[in-house]
Amino acid sequence: MSRRGADELFELLGNELAREILVRTSDDSRSASELAGRCDVSKPTVYRRLEELERHELVEKEARYDADGNHYAAYACRVEEMTFGVDGDGVTVELDRCSPVADDG
Repeated sequence: MSRRGADELFELLGNELAREILVRTSDDSRSASELAGRCDVSKPTVYRRLEELERHELVEKEARYDADGNHYAAYACRVEEMTFGVDGDGVTVELDRCSPVADDG
């Protein structure tokens, strides 16, 4: 990962909500509404963090369908492991990502 990418990732992971979203989506995908309720924050705040996490490919959006056939987005964590290193060139980050989730839609 580039130095700029590592810096952006460190900044994102420094946000408590971003980390909580990763934890809460690590075992099952969750909608923004579910995450807002579980994290006790507004949906717009959750959506902002989800957009950042998606941009760094740390979460993935998938389509879900309710009993009436309506669809909505759910988010799943794609990170299995993060490794941080320090050397003469600076701090490095390596991510071990899960395979993308197949879209049922």
